[in-house]
Parts: sequence; C-alpha cells; structure tokens
Amino acid sequence: MKKYEQIMRYAMQMELDGHNFFKEKAEVFDNPTTKNLFLQLAEVEMEHYRFIKEQLDSYLETDSFKMDSKMMDRNEDSIFEHREKTEHINETLRESDIPDITVLRMAYLIERDYAEFYRKAAERADDEDAKTLFTKLAQWEEGHEQLFKDEYDRRMEEYMSLPWGG
Repeated sequence: MKKYEQIMRYAMQMELDGHNFFKEKAEVFDNPTTKNLFLQLAEVEMEHYRFIKEQLDSYLETDSFKMDSKMMDRNEDSIFEHREKTEHINETLRESDIPDITVLRMAYLIERDYAEFYRKAAERADDEDAKTLFTKLAQWEEGHEQLFKDEYDRRMEEYMSLPWGG
C-alpha cells in the first residue's frame, strides 16, 4: 500500500459518511430553507468525496496528486455566505418550527473532527502536494464547522434564555 493511500481512503469514507448524515438529517427539518441547507451540504460532501477519489486515483497511477486549480482555489465559505444573504438563512433558521439543537451540535462536531483529521494529515505529510491537499480539505471543513457552531451557539443562547418550568 502506498504512503497516502490509507489516509485518502479514510478521507473518502468520512466524506461519504458526512454526505449521508446531512442528507438523512435534512429530513428532520420542516423548514424548506434549513432542509435545503443540509441537502446542499450533503452535495458539498459528495463533491469532496469525488475530489478525493480523483486525487487517490491519480496518486495510485502516477505517484502524484492531480492538483486541480479550480477545486484548490475554491472558497466554500462564499458558497454559504451567498446563500445566507439570498435566502436569509439566519432568519429562517431562527423561525424554524423544530429548532433541533442536537442535530446542529452533531453537525458541528462531525465537521470539527473532519477538519482535525485533515490538519493532522497535513502536519504529517512530507510531500508538498499532499500537505497542500490536506490543508485545503481542512480549511473547507473548518468553514462548515464554523457555520454549524455559530448556529448552534445562537440556538443554545435562545434556549437558555427561555423561561424554565413553563
């Protein structure tokens, strides 16, 4: 087995698990904007899966990574910022019929774990392309993590401000 093969295969499984989680949890929400956000994140995770698979295939064939500049230059934060502005995500999440703090926390923790995995892989990589690849993947996951963490914190603050005991 080649040096980065196992890391790439594990990364593919993580992205597939993330895709399945977001797709499944999208069904929990009645609010269409929240549901669409989770479905969009499911698709983003599937794009990550395909990208990593492409990198693995290249690595197994040529011993090098295929550093696609379109993907490497992609800023995923802007994808969600644009959606937030055009669809007023903050307002619609706040008004959601079933604000599910548990799902948001799970999403935040999953993304945090993925970011940490990629950061550690980047730290341990001695190949510069592998280091660049893992660093970019960590940055993408950190953006997802922050999206969910901010919403989780906001929802938790609202929850803690509710009158206790009815």
